[in-house]
Amino acid sequence: MREYRNEIRVEWAHCDAAGIVFYPYFYTWFDQATERLFSANALSYPEMARDFDVSGMPLLETGATFRNACRLGNLLTMASHVSEWAGKTFTVSHALTHADGRPALEGFEKRVWVTAAPDRPAGIKAVPVPEEARARFVD
Repeated sequence: MREYRNEIRVEWAHCDAAGIVFYPYFYTWFDQATERLFSANALSYPEMARDFDVSGMPLLETGATFRNACRLGNLLTMASHVSEWAGKTFTVSHALTHADGRPALEGFEKRVWVTAAPDRPAGIKAVPVPEEARARFVD
């Protein structure tokens, strides 16, 4: 299992009036980490389109469990990995940790692998994630 790690410095713009990260920013960070995780494993959006005719990875479900507040100036480390492959869907798990080792939160995104389907109302359809794509995440 390959993991993507990055550091996030909590900035003023991330915080509410109490100086705590306003929760939608965590979901932005999840989305960014997922894109970077896939890109780091030769599955950037252009590579997915070229190699697998993929139109994207829409969200089906997302969530987070908050452990210790993240405040202005905190340095956080986010570790992200695909925790489950399940046919047409997959789950990316995210864990944010404070610099002192305290857990900040755990989150997840359940996504679906889609290709273009002009004949469908949404213009996309879910298809199984190819083994070749999943194999790019194995060391």
